[in-house]
Amino acid sequence: MNSYYVFSDEAGSYQRWPSEKHLRSHPYYIRSNVIMETNDYRQFQVEMKRIRKKYRIPDCEEIKWSDLWRKEKNNPRNQIISRMSTANLMEYYREIMFIADQKESTQYVYTITDLTDFASHGYNMKIETFYRLHLQDIFQRIQMEMQTNDGFATLVMDDLNPETIKLLKAACHGFATEGDYVEYDNLYQGVLIENSLYSPGIQLADYSAGLMNGFLRQAILSPDNYQFATCLFNDFVLPRLRSYHTGKIVGYGVVDIPKKTAFRDVLEYIFDQDC
Repeated sequence: MNSYYVFSDEAGSYQRWPSEKHLRSHPYYIRSNVIMETNDYRQFQVEMKRIRKKYRIPDCEEIKWSDLWRKEKNNPRNQIISRMSTANLMEYYREIMFIADQKESTQYVYTITDLTDFASHGYNMKIETFYRLHLQDIFQRIQMEMQTNDGFATLVMDDLNPETIKLLKAACHGFATEGDYVEYDNLYQGVLIENSLYSPGIQLADYSAGLMNGFLRQAILSPDNYQFATCLFNDFVLPRLRSYHTGKIVGYGVVDIPKKTAFRDVLEYIFDQDC
């Protein structure tokens, strides 16, 4: 039996009562999940450390996906980003995505909510309930993947506020031990929380979340923008999206939350035209 990590991070911001301005800034909530076998991850850590040294990034700092947007707005987050050119920052992301792509076990699974559509239907659930919906679908897909591969996976998430973490841990432990329609025998029965600064895997999940965000924005909202994110997504993420044996992606590697909305048709048009 092989062991796997699943690193999870988000793009977008859910609010229970969003303003129109908020929805314009955050049209989607995306949770990115990167599956990697533990030995592949060990090699990924070593190679990422080498790349960080190449770009002179100290151990006490990390590069976030949002740093590219802030750099382009002439508002760098810190001195590390300030001294890097935009071209170097882009090349850094490309090198990280490349070394992840070289690992045989790497797979990407996304859960996505169209927040504008979500709000228009009058959904106003608590944030912990919203997170639980995403995590439950993630657990289900990872369990199915591990069952197929005779693997065992541990989910590692970026830090959130302490009260939300407490509620999420309880919720995840609950459906993992009690089950829903899935028996979670191939998953660690809970969630591990780590600061992204200390986790190359969570940093990779941050980048892949940003890439999906840019890809969807170009495909649906703004076809003349987000070329860099779309290029990286097509090169390194799209070929490694979890899929059914027929090649179908939606419902397997890209999961809509909630189900049975018009957004699913949009996703199927984007990802599954040839299926």
